[in-house]
Formats: sequence, structure tokens, C-alpha cells
Amino acid sequence: MYPQEKRIQDYIFEKLKKVAALFGFEAYDGPLLEQIDLYLGKTSEELIKRQTFQITDKKEKTLVMRPEMTPSLARMIAQREQQLIFPLRLFNLGLRYRYEAPQKGREREFYQADFDILESESVLADVEILNVVIAIFLQFGADEKDFVVYINSRTFIQKQLYSFGIEENKIKKVIEVIDKKEKVGNADLRSLLIQCELNENQCKKIIVFLNTPIDQNTSYFKKLFDILHMYNISKYIKINPSIVRGLDYYTGLVFEVKEKGGMTRSLMGGGRYDNLIADFGASRKISGVGFATSDVILWEFLKDKNLIPELKTKLTKVLVAVFPQEKNGKDNVVGDADLRPLQKSIAIVNFLRHNNIPSELYPETDKKLDKQLKYADKNKIPFVIIIGHEEIKNNVVKIKNMKTREQTTVKHDELTFYFKNENC
Repeated sequence: MYPQEKRIQDYIFEKLKKVAALFGFEAYDGPLLEQIDLYLGKTSEELIKRQTFQITDKKEKTLVMRPEMTPSLARMIAQREQQLIFPLRLFNLGLRYRYEAPQKGREREFYQADFDILESESVLADVEILNVVIAIFLQFGADEKDFVVYINSRTFIQKQLYSFGIEENKIKKVIEVIDKKEKVGNADLRSLLIQCELNENQCKKIIVFLNTPIDQNTSYFKKLFDILHMYNISKYIKINPSIVRGLDYYTGLVFEVKEKGGMTRSLMGGGRYDNLIADFGASRKISGVGFATSDVILWEFLKDKNLIPELKTKLTKVLVAVFPQEKNGKDNVVGDADLRPLQKSIAIVNFLRHNNIPSELYPETDKKLDKQLKYADKNKIPFVIIIGHEEIKNNVVKIKNMKTREQTTVKHDELTFYFKNENC
């Protein structure tokens, strides 16, 4: 990742951290390597078997390079449940690994941001999490025409499946099939449902249900939308019965964000998980609701929507030029008089840095001033300080504004004021 690319990634990080701080989320972290037992039976079987990088350590234990953060978080909360102050709002931004084919919006190594609210079963927590999701996109300059948040409820969908006469032991497999609806047509969906040992009537009912809009006034959704209206964010959210999320630990609200008129894969997704932390040894039920997104997918979205601003890779405000030094032809030695401008340039760059003005000293002593100015121009450094023998004699420096091409003579004791002036 070269500087210009890294600057875009840092811009994405800055916006995510800004939203986290705005909503009161605290940063935390966990290990990059976890024992495979942490995930077995608690997350998607497909994720662990097909999409993880696994390592066998010297004791023949299988370790996994973390594909997601929620199981690590659940273990951490269970370990210190008596010491933590609930409800918790936690945020993590760190590396994740998935063993899958790289493609648009998806890499094997990526940074993922996780937002979670813990120990609140209230619909208010659900709405707060949805509010964070929307705030992220608004922070990037997106609006209603660019994205939509599709929501559903695992509780609601399970009740529907029970009403179709589907047995408890088939529910998990059926939900996994429903999660694939957007990737397959209704005919293929029917075939997959048949493989779950459902009869024709049950398959038909599920397909009809998944293709029928759900009323906002239905049970849980009414409570949710009543509060969404109070936040004035309901326009970004739509109920979609096909959204179920593939991970096994979701228990209530589930949601995914989709780009309008662009990529079909989810930009971020999450939901409520009320039983996961108890599975890691907590003495009581600690509910959670959260979501995750990656730098890779957000980058693609911003590129699609032309929302990446012009970003400078260098934050340098001032280049202090080095007056070209003449050398004696015979011995190739610089005289004492010629060292004075260099000495002054070093003193000036030190002074600027001590006053928190980002500054560079040109690192060559034999390059002409014109070359140094071109360097500043190409790197979009707005000001260049020029110090020669005449400037030293008068105790001043020349400042060249690279945008206007104007030069100003400034006394040494006025430098800080000049560069901290809001007009500069």
C-alpha cells in the first residue's frame, strides 16, 4: 500500500473513529491468533472450515488467524463480567483474515471495524446501533440515494418457519439457505430447501413469504420504527425478510447495508446476539447487539459513489530549502562561510517543529533551488523557506507561497505567527 492509498485508508479509519467517539464507544483489542475451539459451534461452520487460515502450534493445537472479532469479544466480556461497567459500548478496528478468493470489495487480509453495545435487551440499543451505521455513511458524504439498510428479525423469521410446520432441528439449515436467496433464483432456492427435507407446500410458503413485503406495524418492527422515526432515520431503513445473516449466534435484529445502484454484496452487517457471551462462561446472560464493516468494502463504495476527497499524502506545511553550497574545485571542500546558510536552515526547521508546524529540511546540500521548489510543488507543500547569505545578514527569511507564487520577507520572530495565521 503506497502513500496515496494509505492516505485513503487512513481517511476511512479517521471517519470510523470519529463516529465511534461521537456515539461514546471505547476502543479495545484482542489477539490475532485464537484457538479454533473459540469458534467451533459458535459461528458459521462454513466460515471455520472453508474461510480461515489455520496454524498448528508446537503442542499440536490448531490456531486460527481471526476471521471476525465477536467470539473474542464474548470471551473477553465473560472473563471480566464482574469488573466491567455495563452497558458497554465497544469499538475495535483491526486486522482480520479470510481464506477466500480476492475480488472487488473483498481481500484475504483486511481491517474490520466492530461496534457493539453490551447488556441491553432494549429496542433502544438496536436503534442506537442502526443510528451508528447510518452516521458512518453520512460522515462519508453519502445520502439516501447511495445506500439502504435492510433489516429483519431472527425471532420473527423463526416464528414464521414454525408456522409453516418446519421442525426445530431443520430451522438452522433452512435459515442458511434463506441467507443465499440473493445469490440464487427462486428455482435454485426451492431446490436447496428440498435438500433440507421440506415438502413442496413448505417450500412454496417460504418462497412466497420471502417475496412479500412486511408491514412496519408487525410486532417487533412497530416498536423499532416508532423510535427510528424519533431519530429521523427511518427513511434509510427497509424490512427485508431475506436478510437472516449466516452466523449462528444471532437471536433478534439482523441487518445488512447495500449500495444502491452498485455492488450487490453487503457493505456492513450485524445484529443482536443475546446468548453468545453466556456460552463463554459468563455467570449470567449478557446480551449484545453490533455490526462490522471493512476498510476494503467501504473504499470500493466511496470509489463507486465518487466520495473520496482529494487527500494529501504529505502533511508537511513548510519545506526549508538548503542553500546550494559551493565546493573548492581542488579538495571538494565546503568553506565555513558556505556552511552558514545550512546552519541557519537547520535552526529554522528545528524552530518550526518545536512550534508544532510540520516541516521538512531538503536533505541535499548540492541541489539548485529550482529543483527544491519543484519538489515542494509536486508534493503539494504550500510554503518554502529560502535562506541565503543576504537573509542571514538581515536576520530574515524569504517565504514562497507555492500556490500564489508570491514571496514574502519575514523576520525570524514572526515565523510562528505567520504559519499559524488562519489565512495560511
